Amino acid sequence: MKGLAEMSYKSLQITQSKSLVRVAFNRPEVLNALNEEMIAETTDIFQSLSKDISVRAVVLEGNGKAFSSGADLAYMKMAGESDLAQNEQQGNNLKKMYQAINNCTKPVIVKAHGYAIGGGFGFLTLADIAIAEENTQFSLSEIKLGIIPAVIGPFCIKKIGLSHFKSLGLTGELINVEQALRIGLIHEISTADKIEDQIKKKVNQLLLAGPKAISVFKAFCKNLNPDKSAKMIAELRASDEGQEGLAAFLEKRKPNWVETLD
Repeated sequence: MKGLAEMSYKSLQITQSKSLVRVAFNRPEVLNALNEEMIAETTDIFQSLSKDISVRAVVLEGNGKAFSSGADLAYMKMAGESDLAQNEQQGNNLKKMYQAINNCTKPVIVKAHGYAIGGGFGFLTLADIAIAEENTQFSLSEIKLGIIPAVIGPFCIKKIGLSHFKSLGLTGELINVEQALRIGLIHEISTADKIEDQIKKKVNQLLLAGPKAISVFKAFCKNLNPDKSAKMIAELRASDEGQEGLAAFLEKRKPNWVETLD
């Protein structure tokens, strides 16, 4: 696998600071709308991040005036004009992208501002931690285009529940940060001048945790199988990471994985 420094994308900007990687949508001229290239590149980077042992946390954000305005309408129209098999494949590519983020073994912080519309709304449903600037507006707008939020639907339901998904999906209305916080789409609201401080605080909190434990916990949250919980905790306690964490606590020192962003 290529190192992050060797990876080059046209629609994404990738930066790394210690073990934090920032993935920024970089189509600001179209409010970071998703086209075929951006979907493929986002899939690729998140699959790569999951395997990269140098990475411990990921921030997903957008350059320019908006986080993401959803699917590029020209791309959507073109897909609709292709034959059914090709059209369906485009939908499968979109699903593959969301699954790559959902299956990421590293904690994903989504930083939203401006607009998170349609597919952009979908990214927030995949966030382990979601922080939005106070001006952000959100919408499941697909119904206004004569389509529905089918691919992101399962992720939305897990995040905000069927009731809110139906209400927002039927109306396509815009909601503000207070409403998004109330339904559980985001976790925190910030002013534009303070959001980077909040991101840094969250990342530093994540870097106190055992990297393997974070990965196992994320996988556990997907299935929540109580039949495997005893075995899981036993394996973690016996692991090098678990033994180091317990020893560090007893010896009143920091575990060897602790890192802090400047």
